[in-house]
Amino acid sequence: MIDSRIDAFMCVHSRDIEYLLEASLRAYQQHFPDKGNLTMVTDNPAALRAFLDAKGLVPGAAVTGDNDWLSARELELPGWFRQQIVKLRAFEFCRTEHFCNLGADTLLLRPIATTDLIDRGEPVLYYSSHRLPDLHYRFEKQRLRNVAKILGVEPARSFRYIDFINDFFCFKREWLIALNDYIASKYGSKAYIELLKGLSASKDQTRFGEWTLYSVFLLDVMHQSPTMRDARGAYLTQIHSRLGLTLSRLDSKIVHLVQKSFDPNVIRQKLMKVNPGAAQIIGATAWADAGARPR
Repeated sequence: MIDSRIDAFMCVHSRDIEYLLEASLRAYQQHFPDKGNLTMVTDNPAALRAFLDAKGLVPGAAVTGDNDWLSARELELPGWFRQQIVKLRAFEFCRTEHFCNLGADTLLLRPIATTDLIDRGEPVLYYSSHRLPDLHYRFEKQRLRNVAKILGVEPARSFRYIDFINDFFCFKREWLIALNDYIASKYGSKAYIELLKGLSASKDQTRFGEWTLYSVFLLDVMHQSPTMRDARGAYLTQIHSRLGLTLSRLDSKIVHLVQKSFDPNVIRQKLMKVNPGAAQIIGATAWADAGARPR
């Protein structure tokens, strides 16, 4: 029998070790039935392990440190870039043919089936359409151009899609290894240091992006033809602001809460109208009692 399990991993900064992480993990446990092993990578393994044990969360998860996967010089980079390098090396600690990156601020609100992630034996490549060239679209368009320059390719195919941001991103082991080999062939054994040194995590976010790098590599370097699906709508909702939360029905399978200060009671009340089960997951966590807090 073919093993259909899919490993997952999560990058967790020490500031994320709190209630939203608990909700994310409880939703993952309930709504990802084909889960394999979970690996968590953090800058503070002791604090994360203590949190998981206290909450009774994912008892079989592996907790590892950033320094298990990054060189001394890579550890000097801003945390935002460190996490991206870890994601690009996930084939070193995930064992299944396909594996997914779950964001620490991302909730699986409904069951995620293997067919949501895999089609024709390969991971689906999700993108988010934009009705108008809004600020976020222009941001991702610039990122795509910069990533294409890193890869030394004209982004002819990926330019049709632009926005590959997806906080439950599924990789194929073979393709991710090929990407790392390609980057090393162009920039040497310390490639990510050469590409990221001197960049600011707050000012230079369009200069790099792990999911965009992987997607452009598949489409315009390898000329692969994965199944393409628009994530926007029923599959993925990304909430960037309180206005965005107000306007959203939260009826998608996945929600990415870009800000950490959203009021959980507002989210729970909205979910009660469309997804009582997901609302109960939030209500069962200490997040519901903590309420909204500034970050």
